[in-house]
Amino acid sequence: MVRHPARMLPTATAPSISEPSPSLHDDRATHLAYTSSVPREHGFEPLRVEGRLPDGLRGTLYRNGPGLWDLFGRPYSHSFECDGAVAAVRLGGGSAPALGAHRVTQSEGLREERAAGRPLYGSNAAWRTRLWNGLRLRAKNTANTALLSWQGRLFALLEAARPTELDPATLDTIGPSDLGIEKLVAFTAHPRAVASHRTTYSYGVELGPRPKLDVHALPWTGPARRLTRIPLAHNVMIHDFAATERHLVFFVGPAELVIWRALFAAGDFRSLFEWRPEHGSEVIVVPIADPTRVVRFSVDAFWSWHVANAFERGGEIVVDLVRYDDFATMDQLGASGAPFEQGVPTRVVLDPARRTMRRDALTDARAEFPMIDLRIAGTSHRTMLLASDSGRRNALLRLDLERDRLSRFELEPGERASEMVFVPREKNAPIDDGWALSMVWSARTSTSHLAILDASRLEDGPVARVFFDHTVPLTFHGVFVPS
Repeated sequence: MVRHPARMLPTATAPSISEPSPSLHDDRATHLAYTSSVPREHGFEPLRVEGRLPDGLRGTLYRNGPGLWDLFGRPYSHSFECDGAVAAVRLGGGSAPALGAHRVTQSEGLREERAAGRPLYGSNAAWRTRLWNGLRLRAKNTANTALLSWQGRLFALLEAARPTELDPATLDTIGPSDLGIEKLVAFTAHPRAVASHRTTYSYGVELGPRPKLDVHALPWTGPARRLTRIPLAHNVMIHDFAATERHLVFFVGPAELVIWRALFAAGDFRSLFEWRPEHGSEVIVVPIADPTRVVRFSVDAFWSWHVANAFERGGEIVVDLVRYDDFATMDQLGASGAPFEQGVPTRVVLDPARRTMRRDALTDARAEFPMIDLRIAGTSHRTMLLASDSGRRNALLRLDLERDRLSRFELEPGERASEMVFVPREKNAPIDDGWALSMVWSARTSTSHLAILDASRLEDGPVARVFFDHTVPLTFHGVFVPS
């Protein structure tokens, strides 16, 4: 396991610049500037390119995140309440080497609010309005977390709602979709594809008096279908899951919705969930071939926002994820500007037959947003890409699990980088041979750019940068769609 900073590959940085202003060293000020509302919406237009774009990199990167951090001058209390916005960068072909677009997703709720001229949903609506929404079980689908590309269609995702379809050519909002799944109520922000099955798997948590885990399969050709429904003991948040070629694995941490607060609009968004470690975490293992033969067992409480990958090893299931001891990061994801304390990249080994789990840290580094070469998702992987914001300088990391080595590229002070999206160098390139794409925001210029790095040599820095002329606010997750 990587525990020795002395063995890290050399650190590389961008070309030297003059000393930044003191405000760039203020984590809170930087965060608040980064989490401002979309300054300008536009369709695809030429973007400025520095460096040389890789010849074989052709397609569109779509990224999703909170786009409106306030409405009618009233700030949202938490990033999960913000109205979503999608930024896109199209590379290769056409009239320009790089084109960019940025649009707020026009949800039904946002259109209602703009027509009314006042907030109608969320914690910045009037208390009577919030109470009425709670009693009628109404909420706004902000579609602000992730994206799904499926059968040539593009969907913006929020885990507590149905997918919102977008036009991939324009980013115009088409509207909510059930994907053809009967009585679809909620859909994960983290669907997972298993290439050998030519299928993407997903789930949704149905909240209420009898909460359920609703599990789905989305074949790459043919209709989507429901695999199974599993009763849950509590109304919980499940943000991500793991998929191998044989099993789907859910880690149900005790982050529980306080129903009375939701119904009676008591407190802000962060107060809707409570961490109840005395309930422990539940592990749910679902065999894909026979989803009725579910294995369930309890372990000590822990939390994970994101899973990198999972694979089978004999009778064991190995899951690499980012682990937290508690749910404190839910508060840190709010709009206060507090630094986000990142988790521990961890390997979890499950033995479903014995109903046991053991875990071990993969590195001493604190990081988030793990990513692998998705062509091998569900099978054994050798490397993992991560983003780290645990110090004054944001860094992009590559964890080599076979060679026990961590390499990094450090950004300049005041820069913030998104999750990296891996793109193969070419269709049949060797595994892990490709590009790492990250959206980077600069406090110095208040603009954002797409950084393109060689995924196997992050320490060399970007081979090219593609610049927007404005800020692209914080984005959580993205997807690359090849031409």
